[in-house]
Amino acid sequence: MKGDDRNQESQRPARRILQRLVKAPAAWAMVWPAALVIGGYVAWQNWGAQHVAKKYYAITPEKMHVTARPDYIDTDIAPTVYSDSRLDQLSMLDPSAAGRIASAFSFHPWVHRVLAVSKLPGGEVDVHVQYRRPVAMVFVISRHSEVQGRSFFAIDEEGVLLPTKEFSREETMNYVHIEVPDVYPTGGVGSTFGDARITGAAKVAAAIEPHRAILKLKSIRLDETSRTAPVPQYEFSTSDGRDFFWGSPPGEEMYGEPKSDIKIRQLIERIASDPGKEPGKRIGLK
Repeated sequence: MKGDDRNQESQRPARRILQRLVKAPAAWAMVWPAALVIGGYVAWQNWGAQHVAKKYYAITPEKMHVTARPDYIDTDIAPTVYSDSRLDQLSMLDPSAAGRIASAFSFHPWVHRVLAVSKLPGGEVDVHVQYRRPVAMVFVISRHSEVQGRSFFAIDEEGVLLPTKEFSREETMNYVHIEVPDVYPTGGVGSTFGDARITGAAKVAAAIEPHRAILKLKSIRLDETSRTAPVPQYEFSTSDGRDFFWGSPPGEEMYGEPKSDIKIRQLIERIASDPGKEPGKRIGLK
């Protein structure tokens, strides 16, 4: 009996090894499919999804339909925004795509505000924007190291600098000119001119612009009363040689000063009663 017991004990390790070998293929048969599924998921997340998204849902300038630009803007802004903001790295599958596109367009100097961004089928996108509108050219006699001599800077009604290089000499001459001594912009395009006197003049130009043909507005400059007034005071010249006193910028009128709509009505009445017969005469408002 003892001999038989010894034989059984010696056979047990061999049985265990055989059992493991028999069971191992069954275990691996369950592990490998799971490993393939997990590996495939990781590969899709790290490469496949990005590849498909970039190929079929990538944003391109051709797929961005931006609000039709007005005649005074010569260049298509979509390619510029696309390259400057790296929108080529963005997929329409990204939940934040619309917000990032809106943010990218909001920084363009010609864009006043982004109204809406809408995703369309096929990776197309509609971008609705409100463009800035030039109202005047600031005349500058510069001693700046980069710009010597006389030059003009286009601004909108808020005094924000616009891409002046897009305007021809003839177009520049057709805008109202703001003439304020010793000024030069402190920032680049898309930022404010940096001088409250220019901002005020821009407001005056914007108020008069719809009536410019009737008023024959040519240029706006500071009035001599600005030295003692709490806010800048302006006068403007007409193409037929007359000077009109305007006063404070719209929205900044002093006590008892008429609002801009009343001033414009008075100016139109003055011109209608005296259509260019008194050149050189400075005409004030009540």
